[in-house]
Parts: sequence; structure tokens; C-alpha cells
Amino acid sequence: MHTIEDIIEQAHRLSPQDRRRLIDELQDSLAAEPGEERLLPEGPYARSLAFAGTAHTDFTDVSSDKYRHLAEAYAVTNDRR
Repeated sequence: MHTIEDIIEQAHRLSPQDRRRLIDELQDSLAAEPGEERLLPEGPYARSLAFAGTAHTDFTDVSSDKYRHLAEAYAVTNDRR
């Protein structure tokens, strides 16, 4: 299986025509599932919105552990004098 970096490196080696075809195919694959039509978002964030929700990470941030962080922030301590 190729990594994203390998795929991007191979895409950079394509001719401009093949690169355009690849971009068109990727956009088409994001536009609709088989048998359904879906409009692509428009505007300056169209590409970002098209990819929204298509990736996963094991990285956690404050929002994913918010209750633990809030509990620590609001915990009563005996340090108050």
C-alpha cells in the first residue's frame, strides 16, 4: 500500500494533462456516490469542505477530552488561602 507522500510524489511526475485528469477524477469521486448526484461546495473553502469528515486521526485535543480538562480546572483544592 502506498503512503500519501508516495501518491503525491507520483502525481507530481504526471504530465499536465494527466494531472488535470487526475484532479477531475478525484473531484468527480467526491461529487457523488454511485447512483446519486451531489453538488460540490463552492467558494474559497470548497476543497476543504469536500474533504471534511473523510479522514481520521488518533490525535486528541482539548475538545475531545473537555470533561477531564474542565474537571481539573473546576476542582476544589485546599490551596486557597
